[in-house]
Amino acid sequence: MKRFLFSVAMMLVALFLVGASASAQERFGGLTGSVIDASRGVVPGATIMVTNKLSGASRTVVSDSTGGFQVRDLEPGRYRVTVELQGFQTLEADDLLVLLGRNTELSAELKLGQMSETVQVTAEAVRQVDMASTTIAHNVTAEEFDLMPKARSFQGIALSSPGVNQGEIEGGYQVNGASGAENSFTVDGVSTNSVLYGSSRQNTVFEYLQEVQVKTGGISAEYGGALGGVISAVTKSGGNAFHGEGHYYLSGNRLSAGPVQRLQLSTVDDKTVFHVQDDKQKNDVSEIGGSGGGPLVKNRLFFYGSVSPRLVRRTNDYLFSNGTEPGSLSNKATLMQVFGKVTYSSSRVQANGSVLMTPTRSTGTLSGYNGAAAQITSSSLAGNAANGPRGFSLDQTNFGGNVDIYVSKSAFLSIRGGLFTDEYKDTGVSTTTSVTWSTPSVGVAGVPANLQLPTGTQNTPRVQITTQDQTKTGLLQVDYNQSFTAGGTHTLKGGIGVRHTTNSVSNGYPGGYVSLFWGAKLTNGAGQVGTGTYGYYTVTNIGTAGSVSANMPSLYVQDTWAVSKRLTLPAVPIFVTV
Repeated sequence: MKRFLFSVAMMLVALFLVGASASAQERFGGLTGSVIDASRGVVPGATIMVTNKLSGASRTVVSDSTGGFQVRDLEPGRYRVTVELQGFQTLEADDLLVLLGRNTELSAELKLGQMSETVQVTAEAVRQVDMASTTIAHNVTAEEFDLMPKARSFQGIALSSPGVNQGEIEGGYQVNGASGAENSFTVDGVSTNSVLYGSSRQNTVFEYLQEVQVKTGGISAEYGGALGGVISAVTKSGGNAFHGEGHYYLSGNRLSAGPVQRLQLSTVDDKTVFHVQDDKQKNDVSEIGGSGGGPLVKNRLFFYGSVSPRLVRRTNDYLFSNGTEPGSLSNKATLMQVFGKVTYSSSRVQANGSVLMTPTRSTGTLSGYNGAAAQITSSSLAGNAANGPRGFSLDQTNFGGNVDIYVSKSAFLSIRGGLFTDEYKDTGVSTTTSVTWSTPSVGVAGVPANLQLPTGTQNTPRVQITTQDQTKTGLLQVDYNQSFTAGGTHTLKGGIGVRHTTNSVSNGYPGGYVSLFWGAKLTNGAGQVGTGTYGYYTVTNIGTAGSVSANMPSLYVQDTWAVSKRLTLPAVPIFVTV
């Protein structure tokens, strides 16, 4: 009872370190097991040391009266486990894999002998299935990334999980029937969700990822904002040895099939529908980069970094002016990935600071085909001249940091903060007001010959210019874990924090946009009909401007109760507020 009251007291202290709250995110795994002797009897008092093979950080626990032990809140990765007790040979399990959000089980059988004698157990002999978890999750480690077909960003791993599919109508990734807006995406615990659509706004390549986990069911209270799935990415950290890699990827039309047939509506009668097969156009995508890490101070301070730019070069050939004027438009884009991380590790404290920058620059906009034959467009080459310099910039930066403190062998305190910035701007866009032929002027009396043009003709493309669209999401979170025994093993966990989001937007059409209705009549809301000498025109001027912000606090306390090795009650929320 004293231990339970102490854990509650420590949790309340952690909860009130900050004034508001936000839901936690998965960053750790764990190790549980039991120590027995050759007669299958339990062995209390054995010392279990768990050492991270990359950083050298170690944790030590002692088996209880039932021979059981548990080591919570371990960084995902590979570990060396040693079990020692006077009068028994030392047992060593090397290369034990700890997965994100899962408890790896180890059954250690000690044999009589000297402690100086060592019995080694291979990792393959250790069961990696978490038998004490009620969460349905799928983990993919860095070792598996290179062995499976995948996209170049961690979100694509979700499709390898049961119950997950993807579609435009569903709004992206759909988990067990939930919409794409109901998922949660995190990188090192920092949310990268779009405030509008719920999808992930920041991509991460696999070269600097340690593991990706997809939770699809049995999600606990600490993920209160996720009604669909939770897709979590954990980045790599440096270790005591220097490691690195280089890579090059080539994709695009050299390796892809031709375009699908285009569904086209006749511009003559606006009724006839038919298919048009356009030719394959130039689209080369090259990505070259590298990553590496190592020690700054052995066994204490480590670094890891990665750079991976992606170069996109596209050129589309056109028959402008309804097939009478050949020409082409080009697009150049650079999508950069820059990642850096510094890690401090000791037996009681572990701290990480990281930054992920993914800026994108694109110049040149490709118009779509809309003619009755391949590569034909109704607009002129001169009318598309404004698309040459037209592009955009997209700057996304993710800062994250955490300090993890092992208060005792059964208590753990984590303080975490982060800032995700997402800013989009249009660049090189013409400020000339767009004028479009909404009806053909061919045959309209009095119209000069050079203005007798078909539907869809325009002087410059209609563009809504975004001068600013910036979203910032800041996070501060405190979590406390306490394990204790009372009618089984309990893991009591609570957290409090706050997530603050702001969105500033300014976009609109330069001078509005003009639509010409040649030889047509306008009927107003009162039923009055009128027209000018050549018809009528409309001017539309719409846009969005302003700034909004919101604080999203939450508070949770939950208990996972392992009644026995064969029965575990899920993480029951004691209370949750949002």
